[in-house]
Amino acid sequence: MKGRTGADLPVRAGSPVRTCVGCRRRDEQAALLRLVARRDEAGSWTVVPDERRRLPGRGAYVHPRTGCVESAVARRAVVRALRLPAPVPVDLAEVLRHSVQQHG
Repeated sequence: MKGRTGADLPVRAGSPVRTCVGCRRRDEQAALLRLVARRDEAGSWTVVPDERRRLPGRGAYVHPRTGCVESAVARRAVVRALRLPAPVPVDLAEVLRHSVQQHG
């Protein structure tokens, strides 16, 4: 499979491919972390990592690296991908904490 740069990606046949909202590179779904938005009682949104890929709702995928997560936050790509209302503040603390724990 060809990536955005035209380079072949090492993807197994039949494995799902997703795009990282941080670096915009395509990779196997298993290599990416799924993010899902959850709303609390106060009405604020929290983006949580969905490691098992089972939580309901729309998902966004990001490489579990601090650089990709920070890029996605800076470009507001997570908010757009999850189709959240723009003026609502989103807490990505849990995602950043998960990223740092996994990959430093």
